[in-house]
Amino acid sequence: MAEHKGTEHGTRSPRRIFGVRLSALLEIIGFLAVTLVFSLLFDAGNRFLNVSPHPFWIPVLLVSAYYGANEGLAAAILSAAALLTGNLPEQGSSEDLSAWLLRVTAEPVLWFVAAIVLGQVGESHRRERDRLRRNLQEVGQQADVISHAYEQLAQAKSSLEKRVASQVQTVHTVYVASRAIERQSTHEVLIGIADLVRSVMSPIKFSLFLLNGQILEAAATEGWIPSNLLVHEFDGSSALFEAIVSRRQFLCVMNPVHEAVLGGQGVLAGPLVCETGEILGMLKIEEIDFLDLHPSCVQNFRILCEWIGTAFANAQRVEQLQDGLYVKELHPHPQSLAKPRP
Repeated sequence: MAEHKGTEHGTRSPRRIFGVRLSALLEIIGFLAVTLVFSLLFDAGNRFLNVSPHPFWIPVLLVSAYYGANEGLAAAILSAAALLTGNLPEQGSSEDLSAWLLRVTAEPVLWFVAAIVLGQVGESHRRERDRLRRNLQEVGQQADVISHAYEQLAQAKSSLEKRVASQVQTVHTVYVASRAIERQSTHEVLIGIADLVRSVMSPIKFSLFLLNGQILEAAATEGWIPSNLLVHEFDGSSALFEAIVSRRQFLCVMNPVHEAVLGGQGVLAGPLVCETGEILGMLKIEEIDFLDLHPSCVQNFRILCEWIGTAFANAQRVEQLQDGLYVKELHPHPQSLAKPRP
């Protein structure tokens, strides 16, 4: 027999004729045709009327059990037609009509009863099988969801472990980086600022701008590429210059108003303010991991801006003091050159 496939497992439902599967009809007709040929060869065309149990029980039972009640009834109808069409047994002289009808239709009626009973039992088994199969699929889907959730949990656990480990290392790293900006030269401070920003913020792209009159000029950048279209200068007419220099605001892209001011030029920006309150420049973060952009990160950014501003101002004062001493050495005071009287 052809393989029985449910609609939920095939790409399309099986073809049917009057509610009966075409494959079942072909199998029934094929079996009946072969049986009739054997009847002609070995039973003189008597269609095995005197054989008990009759061979036509085979398609009725098999089709009913395998396909269901509809196909079983079709097998019973075709078997009865193949058996009785043009082959009705003669009525006996002492046999009344009722007895003759009972003798003629007894076996076909049993075929119909067997087809209905066996077909319904088979269909109930198939329904139970389909229910179990659906439950199995649902359990499999739930297992996949649980497995995926477990993998996500494991990844989150691993990420948290890495973050905790990195935070433990950050204390020492920040200390080392902070020593790097405690220099007497502004050039050395600029070099040390990059290490400090990486240690505290872990950004992907950042830049340091210094105030030159009414222009913020990029003094140091990291992670920039030409395709980023990042601006190297902000003059007094720009909204970012006004927010940083005039209003001394700390900008964060999570704030819609700040996002408009940043204009796609960064996610964090803040003024570099020294201890005297003077604006020295701006620190700007252009790109950072989303998970690293949290409230404590913004607070760390504020502290970092103040830290850098103070360190850079100290380096500027040291350079100015050194320049003053150098000028005095080149141009000593006239009184110091006068010869003492004897």
